[in-house]
Amino acid sequence: MAGLFVLLGLLYGGLGGFAWWFGRRGGGGDYPLKAELLVLAAALPAHAVAVWQPLLDGRFPSGIGYALSLLTWLMLLLYWCGSFFYSLKGLQLLLYPFAALSMLAAALWPQPGAGYAVGNPAFALHVASALLSYSLFGLAALLSLLILLLNRRLRAHRISPLVSFLPPLLSLEKLMFQSMLAGFALLTVSVGGGLLFSPEIFGKPLSLTHKSVFGVLSWMVYAAILLLHRTRRWRGRTAALWSLAGFVCLMLAYVGSKFVLQVLLHRV
Repeated sequence: MAGLFVLLGLLYGGLGGFAWWFGRRGGGGDYPLKAELLVLAAALPAHAVAVWQPLLDGRFPSGIGYALSLLTWLMLLLYWCGSFFYSLKGLQLLLYPFAALSMLAAALWPQPGAGYAVGNPAFALHVASALLSYSLFGLAALLSLLILLLNRRLRAHRISPLVSFLPPLLSLEKLMFQSMLAGFALLTVSVGGGLLFSPEIFGKPLSLTHKSVFGVLSWMVYAAILLLHRTRRWRGRTAALWSLAGFVCLMLAYVGSKFVLQVLLHRV
């Protein structure tokens, strides 16, 4: 699979490079979104092979390479589907470079890890809700970075061609909060199920681990953001920074432990 990850990384890197070139060059012309989505439609099935093939053996791999490839596939799939209903122009600037780096990491650390059996319906629901929430929060984090970039340029009165390529600030904020709200609902299912039904899901009582601590912490961060947005109209730079903090906690819970075990300690 390492060769496939490298090819996908080159493809995603090329799409990202084109998006940056188009955004920075200025001038007229519409972004060729239809052509981009056609290329992505051809890449996603190949990416899906790398994601779903290990599951045919009845186990969910635990390696960092698989975790990143699965998360990236879901984010790209959500972007592809969402592009038919929302204006997501500008998200390509960060999504494709992130995907390219993820594919490089997947190629460098392809070991699948020990994995978990996927025959348990409770475990399947826990994992599915968690992964979908992570992908939505990942998109929200990328939107947060775009908000910070656009906010900084507007405050400095620097209206560059790249800024003109991005959607309006209010549109980015609306998409960020919509992604967070959907992700929070799914994360609640995942975290709540893990806390209340740990023996049924993992086959052992709940224990205080790195993953559970950061999972609950990220839930609390996103709950606070959404509550303050609803009650005090939290938005802009502050909400974007806290959105990034929540995503960092999620990544420490999901990928952080895998990185320490597989890359630093060389365990699977």
